[in-house]
Amino acid sequence: MSQWKQIQQLEYRLLEHVDYLYDDNFPMDIRQCLASWIESQDWDTAANDDSMATVMFANLLSQLDRVRSQEQNFLQRHNMKMIQQQLQVKYATSPAAMARVISCCLREERRILSSACMQEQGPLEKSLQNSVASERQKSMDGRVGILRGSVQVLDQAVKYIEDLQEDFDFRYKTLQSRDLMDRNSEVMKHEVIRLQEMLNSLDFKRKEVLSKMDVVIKEIDDLMTSQLNPELQDWKRRQQIAAIGGPLLTSLDQLQSWFTLTAQSLFQMKRQLDKLGELVVKVTYECDPIPLQKPQMEERVKYLLYHLIKSSFVVEKQPCMPTHPQKPLIIKTGVQFTTKVRLLVKLPEVDYQLKVKTTFDKDLPPGRVSRQFFILTNNTKVMDIEDYSNGCLSVEFRHLQLKEKKYINGTKGNEGLLSVTEELHSLSFEACFTVQGLTIDLETCSLPLVVISNVSQLPGGWASVMWYNLLTDEPRNLAFFGNPPRATWSQLSEVLSWQFSSLAGQGLNKEQLSMLGEKLLGQHASCSDFQVSWSKFSKENIPGKPFSFWMWLDSILELIKKHLLPVWNESYIMGFVSKEMERALLKDRQPGTFLLRFSESHLGGITFTWVERKDNGEVKFNSVEPYTKSRLNALPFADIIRDYKVISDGVVPENPLKFLFPDIPKDDAFGRLYNSAPNKVQPYIPSMLIPISVRSNGSISPPTCQSPEPPMTPGEFNMLSQDLCLDLDSVSVLTASYEPTPTRAVFRLKFGFDRLHNALPRAGTSRHWEPDTLHLIIHSPLYIVTHQDSHQLQMSQWLQVLQLDWGLQSQVSSLYEGRFPREIRHCLHDVIESKDWVSAAQDESQASLCFQVLLVYLEEQWKRSVEESKLLQRPDFLGMRDCLLRHLQDGPCNLALTLSECLAEEKKVLESASKPQACQRPAAEQPLNVMDNKVNDLTSHTSTIKEKTRPLEDLCEKLNYSACKGEIKKFQEYTNSFTGTTQALLQQIENTLNLAGNLVAELTDVELPQWKARQRLACIGCPVNWSVAHLEKWFTAVAESLKSVQETLQKLQDQNRKIDKKDSLGFTGRLVEMEKFTLLLWTKLISKALVVEKQPTTSSLLQRPQILKTKVKFSVSVRFLVNLPQHFKFLLKVKPSFDKDVQEATTVKGFRRFELGGDNSKMLEDRTQGGGLVAEFSHMILKETKGRVKGSSENGRIVEELHIIKFECDLQHNGVGYTIETSTLPLVVVSSSSQVAEAWASIMWSNVASESEAQNLSFFETPPALTWTQLSEVLSWQFLSVGERGLNESQLAELKEKFVDDPADFVQWSKFSLKDSAWFWIDGILDLIKKYLLDLWRDGLVMGFVSKKKTRALLKRHQSGNFLLRFSESIKEGAITFSWVEHTDGSANIISVEPFTKEDLEKQCLPDSLHHFSQWNQSSVSKNPLLYLYPDIPKDEAFGRYYNSSELQASKMTGTDYLKRYNLSFCVTPPPSPPRASPVDEMLMDIGLDLEPNQLFRDLMSDLWESSWPLNLCDDSSFATLNQEEKLMSEENSNLCGT
Repeated sequence: MSQWKQIQQLEYRLLEHVDYLYDDNFPMDIRQCLASWIESQDWDTAANDDSMATVMFANLLSQLDRVRSQEQNFLQRHNMKMIQQQLQVKYATSPAAMARVISCCLREERRILSSACMQEQGPLEKSLQNSVASERQKSMDGRVGILRGSVQVLDQAVKYIEDLQEDFDFRYKTLQSRDLMDRNSEVMKHEVIRLQEMLNSLDFKRKEVLSKMDVVIKEIDDLMTSQLNPELQDWKRRQQIAAIGGPLLTSLDQLQSWFTLTAQSLFQMKRQLDKLGELVVKVTYECDPIPLQKPQMEERVKYLLYHLIKSSFVVEKQPCMPTHPQKPLIIKTGVQFTTKVRLLVKLPEVDYQLKVKTTFDKDLPPGRVSRQFFILTNNTKVMDIEDYSNGCLSVEFRHLQLKEKKYINGTKGNEGLLSVTEELHSLSFEACFTVQGLTIDLETCSLPLVVISNVSQLPGGWASVMWYNLLTDEPRNLAFFGNPPRATWSQLSEVLSWQFSSLAGQGLNKEQLSMLGEKLLGQHASCSDFQVSWSKFSKENIPGKPFSFWMWLDSILELIKKHLLPVWNESYIMGFVSKEMERALLKDRQPGTFLLRFSESHLGGITFTWVERKDNGEVKFNSVEPYTKSRLNALPFADIIRDYKVISDGVVPENPLKFLFPDIPKDDAFGRLYNSAPNKVQPYIPSMLIPISVRSNGSISPPTCQSPEPPMTPGEFNMLSQDLCLDLDSVSVLTASYEPTPTRAVFRLKFGFDRLHNALPRAGTSRHWEPDTLHLIIHSPLYIVTHQDSHQLQMSQWLQVLQLDWGLQSQVSSLYEGRFPREIRHCLHDVIESKDWVSAAQDESQASLCFQVLLVYLEEQWKRSVEESKLLQRPDFLGMRDCLLRHLQDGPCNLALTLSECLAEEKKVLESASKPQACQRPAAEQPLNVMDNKVNDLTSHTSTIKEKTRPLEDLCEKLNYSACKGEIKKFQEYTNSFTGTTQALLQQIENTLNLAGNLVAELTDVELPQWKARQRLACIGCPVNWSVAHLEKWFTAVAESLKSVQETLQKLQDQNRKIDKKDSLGFTGRLVEMEKFTLLLWTKLISKALVVEKQPTTSSLLQRPQILKTKVKFSVSVRFLVNLPQHFKFLLKVKPSFDKDVQEATTVKGFRRFELGGDNSKMLEDRTQGGGLVAEFSHMILKETKGRVKGSSENGRIVEELHIIKFECDLQHNGVGYTIETSTLPLVVVSSSSQVAEAWASIMWSNVASESEAQNLSFFETPPALTWTQLSEVLSWQFLSVGERGLNESQLAELKEKFVDDPADFVQWSKFSLKDSAWFWIDGILDLIKKYLLDLWRDGLVMGFVSKKKTRALLKRHQSGNFLLRFSESIKEGAITFSWVEHTDGSANIISVEPFTKEDLEKQCLPDSLHHFSQWNQSSVSKNPLLYLYPDIPKDEAFGRYYNSSELQASKMTGTDYLKRYNLSFCVTPPPSPPRASPVDEMLMDIGLDLEPNQLFRDLMSDLWESSWPLNLCDDSSFATLNQEEKLMSEENSNLCGT
């Protein structure tokens, strides 16, 4: 049973621990769907091997692709796609981090399973589980809920007092306003009495509310003191235990809920008290209780709030190095570590302003430690809201790093007091914020840390961490090891078992712990309360051994982790057993019985002992020398057990290891752990590494290898076999003399094949190959490629196709739709391209032979997958074979013709890839390597200048020295040398500056505009590469060169001033001119270096950038292309402004004005892998101002009104000021979602038609026309970006008729943007595809744009039941219909169903509608008329994988008492009418428009109508009526029916 299945069978309490493991770092959905594959990978190794992690990350993504493609549920498929994208973003640059996360999750799962299987729990674990009892949680939930209810009641009471006071105030002021003469009347007296009663009632209510408030405040105080704070302390204690391998820490969500609800109650009471204070201002009286009691209550509420929030600041994840996730609280200097703090009170109002600062060893008394450290990296971060953790405020420091302080006097302080691993340190976190007038200082600290400087100190450090967290719950007792307490054996044994369960997944049993106790305590091992000292545990050596108890045990843990994990988890290693016990266990067992135990004399060694019986019955025990890490690196331990031999007197007997104790056959126990299968008969005699032992009664040395090269291991031989793509097990060689031995010579593909080629039969040799084997080898794809050209391997045509952009790949994909399986083309591309399909199309025997090669290859690949147990990881070769056989039914020549045509079309696409594209795409930029060479040339020139500057410095010193000494001759000699060298250097600098000038001009005037043009087209869906990486690299390199030249010129000026004060050499003017020119180039480069990397986009319109909606957040990012963080980091602050300096804002009447909200300015930060300087504005909001003249709209539609966002930053660098700015592409601002389609039309038109970089916001005053070539390509891009498949020529030809009425093929903006334009119909179809038809459109099952006339022409030539899917032309919002052909009486009738709208597809997906569609004829016989998707693809073969899986499963159920139930789509086919008097040959169907649909249905199904058939008829709306589109089709002689 897999580990994940075992996890799912655990009780609820343990499943909560599993739930805590998985979050956004690694979602549980992935763990569920890839459970078996994940468990089969070596994540531990990948976590420390970047190359291996990269491969496994790619494999994970491909596995996800496979599972997603097989998923039938649309929602699940969508969620998996989103998760896959998140993983790509998160781990694309650091796959090893993902491996560490998965490794940690699997390890914790094993530990949870181990704890579940343990018969007894230790005292610590028992106490921890009692502390989280559900009864206590229920009590806490109840109390918090009651308090919340009480506070809500108080709210109503305060509201009642407010209403009562307002009534009193109104009556009182009314009474005061009356005349003095009326005040003595009876009415007045009655009113005064009424006021007095109201005042008495008000006084009573005030006192009552204050009394209740006092009770609630006391309840909250008691709750915090008696339950909330103890729960928090209990969680912190559990965190300590979890840190040293104990039971998993429960989530903080429950605590956060209690803290938040309590804080909300206190804040609410504070507002209530403030409200009472406001009431007192309006109405007060003598002995008013509010002024007397409110101040004290306010102070108590503030006190409780302060301490509640202060205590809610906790360290959620203790400091830990990613390289050692199972050993937190140990930090190595110079190595990054992570930690995370969290605020348990949710306070959204302090979001983005709560800064947390970390400090190392804050307030540490002097002399406490011998070493002092400081945090090298950025130690301040802002808390943010985590979406996946119920909106809590938290911050994770992922790149902290420690560095030891250097001491000037050479001493570190009090050295010798404690060892390095006994020194404890702490990491403090501080923050301060103000909320509702209350200023709160937050502070917390980590558990004590051990800082090491060498990995060899890791075991000692972990011993200290375990000992501290086991014996104390004090958070910061840094003097703990000054006098460390003792631990009882019962405590220590439990922690030691945790080390094995957390690291290896399985803890220690009673017997193993008993043996460890004997080793550590001797005769006191049986006493569980015997106390163990810290020194005895980790510092004192074991008697007779050069290492301590803990060092010995830690080395065993490391051995298990790296080499013995599978064997240990199967419980095959007895492990800790003394030699005496070992012999007692084995002596009564049959010969060959062995057990595995850890060596007591070696650090990190494992040995096995087996029993033998001599002829005289004497029992003999044999133990092998322990295997340590160095030996296990060469061979896996299971293979050692399998291949172990003992040499005695020159004889190699059988393996002495027969049965694993007690009596398990060796192969039964270890068989599935063997690294490779036992040797089979192969054409070569394989060589192996065999573990042996030599008896002491002889000195036999192993035979030496006569081969000039060392033998090849089985693993290497298998690797070579896989690289050759041949199943060498199927190759048989009948020879007695030829026994070549595979060598390690090389594993290069070509050389491997040369060796194989040399083994092929030649004239005069005795070697013979089986015909099938020879055929397989010669026709192997890699053999063909290699021996077609023995000097180089050329890239296949298909691999070249895979490197094309998205649009061209879509064209190639459409070539194979309905003609030949694209999966077979992909997997067999080399074999397919090696055959002559043009000749095969004319010769049936040759075609059959070619296809037989493909079938043989597919079957062999399937066999390989089975033998290697990788059936699920590799393509479905058997499915491909069956698919190929089905296609061969039409004849091998026809299929060969299809392949030849597809290959020819592929070549045309490849040839067209290098041709200039239409739609005014930017000219293909010069190859990247050409620009790279120019930049590298500049860099080389700059380096040369630097090198030549150094001799000048020496000459300057010699000149000064000779001048001081008065050595005129030498002075003159040095002067001449200095002059010549300087002139040569200046000439080289001048040449370099000229080269730099050309590059700056090329970058700013050519490359940058071209990139912006590519970005402009990419925004509207063009599949063009608009990555800024190369541009940034070039800008940076040129800037570095200019900076270097500038520094060199300054040095030369300084030297010149010292030597030639009067400028007699004439260098000064030249140097000044060069410096000015350098500064000019630098200024030009810097001023153009700011670009908008990501155009403004809202999260709801990710595929439609440049459209903003008022009051909706959008994001935009800018990048500084000169990637020199050391010069510009923290200097460039970017400020955005909307429509700044836009002339249209003042000249165009009715021009709307907006202001930006959200992110006002951002600092360019080093956030990318390569250190790019980026500012991302992710929370910007647009609000319309009141500046527009009401009712003015002279500028036309708002979607034609263009805006921009300008980004500016001021830079002061080396005393020079620069103003750098850039702006977005033109934007359209909408106020309603209904305007998005129109707005996108404006964006597409302006992005395509704009020819210059300048922003023309008046573009739509006189918009230029587009050619159909331009517009058609843009429309195809929309389908490519939304549906992952563009439009082909046929589809575009259909659309052309709807847009083009100009002989010159021009399309005017006025026609394209009209409300009844075809664009809005296309936009509805795009939305339909995106939401309901994505898979069908992407896979080419929807023909889509095809006219009724063409539909008829396509279908009438095919057999009955052929159908195609097309988009409805009459429904603007987007709908799809299908038409099929029926042949009756020699005529072809084309029938179309009423279009399916979005509302229809919301109820049932289209594949299910096709699957269940039924047609009723006159005889009340139902059938599904849809048999073949055009041209001749069986319907279930085309749509089967998209059917709703739950319905399919229900339809297969038998043996139940229920009738199968599913949604049925049906239509009624009326009888054909007589032919009309017209030249049209086709028959028309008379559908009886004068008959009511209900009556028609009753007449046709009279037999069923009276039966108990479970069909519910609703009303007339349940039946279809003819719509406008159907009437049009009737005019085109097509027969229609409703759904």
